[in-house]
Amino acid sequence: MKTRLVGLFAAIALMVVSVSAQPQQSGPKVSADELKAAQAIEAAPDAAAKLKAGGDFIKKYPKSSIRDRVAGGLVDEITKVQDPTQRIDLAHNYQASFNSPTEQELILPTLIDALAQAKRADEAFTAGGAFLSKNPDSILVLVRLVSVGTEEAKFRNPKFVAQSLQYGAHAIELIDANKTPAGMDAAAWSGYKGTLMPSLYQSMGVLSFVSGDRENAKVRLTKSSELAPTDAFNYLILGGIADEEYQAAAKAYQAMTNGAGREQALQKAHEILDRTVDLYAHFVAVSEGNARFTDSRTQTMQILEAYYKYRHNGSTDGLQQLIDKYKTPAKP
Repeated sequence: MKTRLVGLFAAIALMVVSVSAQPQQSGPKVSADELKAAQAIEAAPDAAAKLKAGGDFIKKYPKSSIRDRVAGGLVDEITKVQDPTQRIDLAHNYQASFNSPTEQELILPTLIDALAQAKRADEAFTAGGAFLSKNPDSILVLVRLVSVGTEEAKFRNPKFVAQSLQYGAHAIELIDANKTPAGMDAAAWSGYKGTLMPSLYQSMGVLSFVSGDRENAKVRLTKSSELAPTDAFNYLILGGIADEEYQAAAKAYQAMTNGAGREQALQKAHEILDRTVDLYAHFVAVSEGNARFTDSRTQTMQILEAYYKYRHNGSTDGLQQLIDKYKTPAKP
C-alpha cells in the first residue's frame, strides 16, 4: 500500500502535462484547480498536514475522479506513523472526511492495529464490529480482528475468542468463495490469499486450542502447516496437543488391569507417542536458527530425546536423521 501516494502524485504530474499539452485527451477529468489542491497534499510536511490538505480537497471536490487515490495515499501516510496514539487520532480524523464504505474499510485495518498496539483491544473490536454490522463481508476487517483476538488469547485474555472464531470462519468462507475485496486486482488477490490463509488457519487453530476445542485446533493447525510447511509454530502446538493425548492415554493404560484391553491401550499410547515424536522432530527441524524459538527448541529437544529413547531401547540412533528429514532442502 505504501506506493499509493507516490503513484498518485506521479499521476498528477502526468495529468498536468497532458492537460496543458493535449486538452482533449481522454481519461480522468481533473481541473487545474483540482490538481493544485491535490499537489498541496504532496507538499504538506507530515501526515497530519497531508490529512488536513486531503480533507480540504474532499470538501472542495467530493466527486473527484482521483478521490480514491487520495484516500489510499493518505491511509499509507497514516500507516507509516510509528506512535499508535497519534496513528489512532489521524485515523479518526480521516474517518470524518473520507466516509464512503470503501474509504472506511481502507483505514480500519490501520486503526484496529493501532488500537491493539495501544492495548485498547475493546475499542478495536467495537470499531471493527460497528463497520461489520453494515459491511459483514469485509475480509480485510474480519482478518484484522481475528489477528487481534488471537494475540489477546496468547496473552491469556479469552474475551474475544468466540467472536474471533466467528469472524475467522466467515473470512475463510468468503476467501474460499473467491470474494475479492473491492479495489484489489487478480494478482494482488492471489498474493494476499497465499500469505493470508496459512496465518488465518493458524489463528483459528490457536483460538480453538484456547477455547478447549482440541479437535478443531488440530484440523486447523494441520491445514496451516500444509500451506506453510516451514512455520515451526504449528508443529510446536500440534506436538503439544499430541503430547497431552499421550499423557492421557498412558494414564488410562496404567489404571487398567492386565488383559487384552490393556495391551490395546498400550499400543494406542505408543501410536500417539510416535506421532508426538514426529511432530516434535518436525518442530526442531524447521525452528533451527530461529531466535524466536530458542527456549522452546531447547525444552522440546529434551522431551524429544526422552521419548525417542523410550521407543528405541534407550538409544538416540536415528533421531538426527528423523530431524534432518524435515529440514528445508538447500536451494541449488
